[in-house]
Amino acid sequence: MIEVKNLSINYGTNNIAVNNVSFSIESGNIVSIIGPNGSGKSSLIKGILGLVRASKGNIIVSGKTENSYNIGYMPQTPRFPTNIKVRELISFFKKLEEVDKNRFEKLYSLLELKHHMDKKIGSLSGGTKQKISILQCFSAKKDLYVIDEPTASLDPYISNLLKKLLIEQKNQGSLVLFSTHILSEVQELADRFLLLSEGTILIDDTPKHFLEKNNKKSIDEALMNFWNKEYKTKL
Repeated sequence: MIEVKNLSINYGTNNIAVNNVSFSIESGNIVSIIGPNGSGKSSLIKGILGLVRASKGNIIVSGKTENSYNIGYMPQTPRFPTNIKVRELISFFKKLEEVDKNRFEKLYSLLELKHHMDKKIGSLSGGTKQKISILQCFSAKKDLYVIDEPTASLDPYISNLLKKLLIEQKNQGSLVLFSTHILSEVQELADRFLLLSEGTILIDDTPKHFLEKNNKKSIDEALMNFWNKEYKTKL
């Protein structure tokens, strides 16, 4: 479970990235965070990860405060040392934390990393680096997984594998937060979604209820309907 209470993140006096945001999500759910560029989405994610300090409020994951909770993180663009080999990087990961052997072996096989082990990270494609990021993120059981733009640079096979992984973690009782610009993924995967704009939450709903309320078949259409008929009327 994650509880975000009255969270604000400021970058200087006049730059409020997240403005008094509160929400609570039970474990065993997949929740999508969406919003246009500059909406506060990235700052909220960084706040949850402890990469930026909250100006106000707090974040509690599974009853634990910042720096003590158990998070798996997969960034949109992996940043690994370029001059070491894949096997050296994986060995380093395994020294940082105790991985689940069965999880690791299963993922290692599915991700087809065997033929890359003696290659240097700098020589790999973006997709192969994402495979290593998937392996690192999911080889140990976490209370919370934070996934940023999960399928942005993945081929269809690995994209489908990752989606199955997210569902698997949910079914095993973890909470999955993922940000995306691909709204069909929200409809496909999310039990709930948060739409941010200008640092505040405009929508906190389930995809099913939101579609029914707007009488639409796709999240794209429903959001456009919301924007035109509800939000703009309040400006």
